[in-house]
Amino acid sequence: MRRIIKRQIPLELQKDLEKPAPSTGPEATSRWKRFKRKGRRDATKSFLLKEQWWLCAYTELALDSFIHGCHIEHIEPKELNPARTFDYHNLIVSALSSDSLSSLSRYDRFGGHAKLDRYDPNLYISPLIPDSDRYFEYLSNGRIEPSLTLSPEDRTRASYTIDLLNLNASFLVHSRREWLMEIEEEIDRLIDNESALRLLAECELCDTEGKLRQFHTAVKARFGRLGNQVMTDACIQCV
Repeated sequence: MRRIIKRQIPLELQKDLEKPAPSTGPEATSRWKRFKRKGRRDATKSFLLKEQWWLCAYTELALDSFIHGCHIEHIEPKELNPARTFDYHNLIVSALSSDSLSSLSRYDRFGGHAKLDRYDPNLYISPLIPDSDRYFEYLSNGRIEPSLTLSPEDRTRASYTIDLLNLNASFLVHSRREWLMEIEEEIDRLIDNESALRLLAECELCDTEGKLRQFHTAVKARFGRLGNQVMTDACIQCV
């Protein structure tokens, strides 16, 4: 889970932020629907996608090519805290559009559509916190697990977040396994060629026209210290 850095409030949110915030769940839902009808929701989503380098905030799927679409996700559900419905610091983009849900069982959904209105602020790990990536470890079999370096309390938080977002949904496990297998094979092939290995790291980790490749955090970990070095030297804006 990559950290998302919030920078400035998009203009599309300004009008609604100037109004009194919703005070009930039904009011929040109604206002959010009107926000969509006026076209400001799509514009806000485009803004957030650029902010996230076109990666899903939870899964790091590349959303420019993900066939099941995406949606704006409220980190703290608007049903639980209506006042944060239009709070820029409560909005991110998560994989799976609402239109795609009919083709997926409840067990196959992930990200915001798995989380729904469940949320414990004492356990949930937000992609907005500076060190969100340290909580998770990406295994070669495609699964994501709590990092072995965590304290018992932080392991509980990581497990809660993985389960809440269904980050080990079968689609995600398969996709991560296939992607990481290809990366690991290339790393093994180039392990004795330092310059070629660095070029590979730059290709996989640096942005292209404001977009990063999927599963960025897991791939960076595969490159070890070289991954961190490349990000600092060649793609500091993405760190």
